[in-house]
Amino acid sequence: MEQELPFEIVFVSSDENQSSFEQFYSSMPWPAVPFSDINSKRSLSHKFQIEGIPALIILKPGGGLIQTEGVEILYRYGLQAFPFTSERIAELEAEEKRKYASQTLEKLLAISGKDHMIKRNDQVTFSSLVGKTVGLYFAAQWCPPCLKFTSRLMSIYNHLQERGEEFEVVFVSMDRDEAGFLQYFSGMPWLALPYGEESSKALARYFDIQEIPMLVIIGPDGKTVTKGGRNLINLHMEMAYPFTEAHIRLLQEKMDEEAQRYPTSFKHDGHRHVLNLVSEKSGGGPYICCACDEQGLGWAYQCLACGYEIHLKCGREVKEDTGGRC
Repeated sequence: MEQELPFEIVFVSSDENQSSFEQFYSSMPWPAVPFSDINSKRSLSHKFQIEGIPALIILKPGGGLIQTEGVEILYRYGLQAFPFTSERIAELEAEEKRKYASQTLEKLLAISGKDHMIKRNDQVTFSSLVGKTVGLYFAAQWCPPCLKFTSRLMSIYNHLQERGEEFEVVFVSMDRDEAGFLQYFSGMPWLALPYGEESSKALARYFDIQEIPMLVIIGPDGKTVTKGGRNLINLHMEMAYPFTEAHIRLLQEKMDEEAQRYPTSFKHDGHRHVLNLVSEKSGGGPYICCACDEQGLGWAYQCLACGYEIHLKCGREVKEDTGGRC
């Protein structure tokens, strides 16, 4: 913490050996439970029901529990979250709601600290996007799922441009250096914010981006439509445009109707178990398609024996493809 606050951190290592602990801990400015004190580490993990790392448990001065979601809170609010009480988090959430209510596209892009966008060698003003549906694309060259989704997004983008739709994409780089950004952006047909690690982090914090790729859709009025643009494109391709709740509801109703025409189960050469047709209400839900490695939601073909799950559209393709097995 940069400011002098009555706050301290204690590192409780989950490293596998002493050398890994020492290497990791050497960069930390706070105290740690000794690596050899296995009983204390186990006791703390059990007491606070630690099921995954990183985990940050925040305690009162007297030892009482304040927060178990310290990692998420710090990532989202940073230093402003101190002293991490539920009252302080409620204040920050209220501020966030007010901020979103007054959001405009120009204000939003200005959070990055930049005053323009780029497209090839040209500078483009923020005002040129006012009145359009805009996708803020958080991605990086080092991320394999980003590379795969970028190809799909480019296809959707080009189709919508050919149709004359008022849709634009702005690349918000999460690359580790400017060279990676420039190489990745060189193959993209859309706009980008100039590279800057801090500017990207500012927008990522605003939208609470915790994984990439992420496509945040901003409506013509400058308000956030959805943070789930990637999932909607994987499900509906260019038909997802303009991504509004009402439009997606219509697509979902159409998908529900179409699903009734699919077989309730089938077996194919690419998988050794029978796949059953499921909806979100009958055992489905968010998943990663085992055929195309992209997100899915709602209707799917699912193997009840091992969890293998695919999009309905991929089910048609996989029946003729013997590549995927449990």
